[in-house]
Parts: sequence; C-alpha cells; structure tokens
Amino acid sequence: MNVRDEDGADLDATTRLRRRVLPTLHRIKEPLGGFATCTQHPTEYVGTIERDLRAFRPDLEAMAFSPEPIASLKVHEDGRFSAGSWVRRRSPLADWQLHVTLFQDGRDAIEVFAHREYSWLRHPYKHYVGDGWDTTSGVKRMRSLLRGHGIEFVVD
Repeated sequence: MNVRDEDGADLDATTRLRRRVLPTLHRIKEPLGGFATCTQHPTEYVGTIERDLRAFRPDLEAMAFSPEPIASLKVHEDGRFSAGSWVRRRSPLADWQLHVTLFQDGRDAIEVFAHREYSWLRHPYKHYVGDGWDTTSGVKRMRSLLRGHGIEFVVD
C-alpha cells in the first residue's frame, strides 16, 4: 500500500513506518553509541532522475534491487528524510551489497545516492560500523546500472 506523505511523495508503507519509528529509536540508541538515523553523505550522490517514485520502483526491480527495510533512515543535508532504501546483492548470502537511497526532490524528481558496503545479512557487525563502506565504487556502479537500463539522470 502506498500513501502520500506531507510533501506529496508516494511512499510505500515500509518507508512510512521507518520515518515514524527510526528517529525515536535513534534517540534511544545514540547515548549508547549506536544510531538508527544518519545524515546522507554528499559524496554518495549519483544523480537526479526526472520521474516520480512510483514510476522508478519498477526500474529498480529490473536492475535486481530489493527494498531494504533494515537500513538506517537517511536525512538529506537540507533535512528531508529518505523516500526509500534499496539493495542489490548477487545472492542473499553475498558478502557485499550496493545500497541505494532515494530522496524525493519535488513531486517529479528523485535524487539517487549510493554506496557499496558489506551486507548486513552476512557481516552484521562490519556493516553496522561501516567497515568497507565505499562511496566511489557505489556511485560508479549505480551510474553504470542506470545507463545500462536507459535511465537518464543529471548530475547537479
């Protein structure tokens, strides 16, 4: 079920739930040295796609991405919450994953961010502490996937 948020973004139920629960969980975890939300790193910027979330979801699925409900909630440097988190793995037990975060930029554009990291399914601790986190190869790979699937994007 998809529901529009206060900004008009067409959010899936999982993203909507994550937006409500994770900021509270973060306030509990932060004093203990943990986190459930984090600021989106600008070096992960892949580009902006001129289409809405609903239209882009099938493209992500065609590129073998799956929704990722476990990821921390990303906060854009301007304060917007992410509008979706997706991962691509060679298999469920792969060592690595390509993690993509989407931000609604108005109603008809999506900002895409990406990084490569250890899969939390196979290496939960390495994943959580950011060991092996790689923005350069993540951005490069995501741009390659977009081009390979004929999806136009601009880099601002």
